[in-house]
Order: sequence, then C-alpha cells, then structure tokens
Amino acid sequence: MVLLSRKLLLSCTALIGLVAAGAAHAATQTVTANVAFDTPLSIGGTPTIDFGTVRANTTETYNVSTAGTLTAVGSSANILYGTASAAALTITGSTTQAIDITANNYTAVDGSTPSAAVCDYASGGSVACTTLTGVAAPGASTTLAVGVQLDVTNTNNAAGDTDAPTFDIVVTYN
Repeated sequence: MVLLSRKLLLSCTALIGLVAAGAAHAATQTVTANVAFDTPLSIGGTPTIDFGTVRANTTETYNVSTAGTLTAVGSSANILYGTASAAALTITGSTTQAIDITANNYTAVDGSTPSAAVCDYASGGSVACTTLTGVAAPGASTTLAVGVQLDVTNTNNAAGDTDAPTFDIVVTYN
C-alpha cells in the first residue's frame, strides 16, 4: 500500500510539473479592432421633372435638360405651354468619400417612356447619369440637377390627360 501511495504521489507530481511547464510557455496578445464611421447618404429636394403641356395625340421625343429647357426632336410646335423644369435634388453625406450616381429602372406609363437621364452634379456640367463615377463627396449639401428624354408614342392621349412615368436616381459611396 505504501508502494502504491508513492507511485500515485510520483504520478501526481509529474502531472503537476507538465501542467506548470505548459503554462510557462503561454503568451497573450490583445488585438485592437478599429472602426471608422461616416455620414449616410441621403437625397432630398424636388424629384419632379416637368415637361409643361405638349400636343395631344402626337408621337414625339421630348428632352428636358438639366437647366430645365424643353426641346422636341420632331417639331417645336408640339410644345404648347407651361414651364418646363429639371429635377433639383440635394445630396448629403460624407465630406471625404466619393460617390457614384446612376439612373435606372425607367418605367413607362401609357406610351410615355423616360430614358437617357442627364445629370449636373455640383454645377459641373450636364452628362449622362451613367458616367458619374467617383465624383466629389457631397458633404452637407450638393445639388444634382436631373433632366431626361421622354418618348411619347401613345396617340390616344387626349387633351387634359396626364402621364407620370418614373425612373430612379441611385447614389452610392464609391
């Protein structure tokens, strides 16, 4: 029994020595996780493009520029009256992060089909909205003027009818 106790004591001592030896070789390093925060993008302003009043029952292609000028491709006689205007959007966001601006999701209504949106970001000149990549950060408030082409093919539009086709302006951080 004494022999058994000595073997047990020796085994426990060896086990303690192994555990202690393992602890002596351990190391700890604290890792820091850095995170930066910025302002989310938002779009406000007047999201409406106005073509004024044009001739009913006529197939025509109209363009409203970013300056709000209305033209007709076929005949200016198809422009009747009213004031045309471009959309005047306000983009807010980061003061340091560049943005991309695109137009998509063109949705026709009763034969009035929008396409080929043009954008003027920060009075930098009118360009196709598909070419605005990596433009300057908007900061507290930067203006985006938006114009568009409208193809009217419904010759059943009567005087007094209105159409309101739509499209999306999408602004993302670059």
